[in-house]
Amino acid sequence: QDERERYARLGLKRAEDALRLHPESSDPAQMGAIALAALGERDRAKEWIARALAIDPDDNNTRYNAACAYSLLGEFDRAIALLETWIQQVGSDAKQWFKNDADLDPIREHPRYATLLKLID
Repeated sequence: QDERERYARLGLKRAEDALRLHPESSDPAQMGAIALAALGERDRAKEWIARALAIDPDDNNTRYNAACAYSLLGEFDRAIALLETWIQQVGSDAKQWFKNDADLDPIREHPRYATLLKLID
């Protein structure tokens, strides 16, 4: 078990516990979705993304983290569609995070990602 997998499993456990305590909160569903995506559990990750977006569809953190999960799942168009909305609503600090977030590495070669970068600079 490599370090990334170990942290993903730990994050998933914490997200599951938090979701049991706070089923009304999208935060644990967001984090759980990213952990599941990192672990390659596609179907569960998509269920958790859907849950997070159903709980808080207009929240920028929810959109961003759903985009990260979709990026890790290889669903680039879905990830970028969420980021296109997100990027219009956030400040410069968040945009700098976006440039360096490893969860978004899989989409960096996508042509629409370059368009997003132009919106930041």
